[in-house]
Amino acid sequence: MSKTIIITGATSGIGKALALHLAKAGHKIIAVGRNEAALAELHQANPDQIIPAAADLSKYADLTKINDALSHDVKGIYLVHNAGVAVPGLLKDMTKESWDQHISVNITAPVFLTKLLLPHLKNDGRVLNISTGLAHSPMPGFSAYGISKAALYMMKEFFNAELRDQGIIFGSAMPGVVNTPMQEKIRSTSASQFPSVVFFEGLKERNELIDPETSAKFLAWLLLETSDEEFSKDDWRIDMGDHQKYWADDNNTLN
Repeated sequence: MSKTIIITGATSGIGKALALHLAKAGHKIIAVGRNEAALAELHQANPDQIIPAAADLSKYADLTKINDALSHDVKGIYLVHNAGVAVPGLLKDMTKESWDQHISVNITAPVFLTKLLLPHLKNDGRVLNISTGLAHSPMPGFSAYGISKAALYMMKEFFNAELRDQGIIFGSAMPGVVNTPMQEKIRSTSASQFPSVVFFEGLKERNELIDPETSAKFLAWLLLETSDEEFSKDDWRIDMGDHQKYWADDNNTLN
């Protein structure tokens, strides 16, 4: 059955790959991003299924633009909180502006966008938070990102307790270390600012980054094919468990 699915951060990386994958499968996609040219290009890739919604998630007033892209009577939508800020840096170098940006985009926007869309989410709606291993395992120089993503994981836990009886189920997934523009920016950070940069450089050199399209297949399966109990449990990992056989074809490897 076709669903209406909102994806934030849809103009590049995982969000773009997921939007294209789900649109090809016949779902109506509300693609959210700041880059209007990139949104227009994404729309042209599948104009019948992809609706662009230009919005800056760090601006509270822009959240209404996403709501305005929906038909008034649509119910049971799916919402993917994919947009994120990940700027490496040690505590001694952290600025209030950088901290606020992480919190604004990675947790405040998902909370209040979800609140705004509650009437559309009720009765068979799902919310998928894009998580990271750094929400559970710290790495020097990634505190703002990891702390904000840990809060996003707990958002899933609290709102499942609060909203499950309204037919709204929350899930969380770690799509792996993916070959995206965000990864390029991370690798460009100096070791003096981010000692762990060598870890990400090594993944690139060894060709161990996951393709966005592979992550998109995993996330689409989780969003569309799992039961409510499966979807809402823990923090799903792309590289763990027998679930790979359900979504990964023979040409996909997770290195």
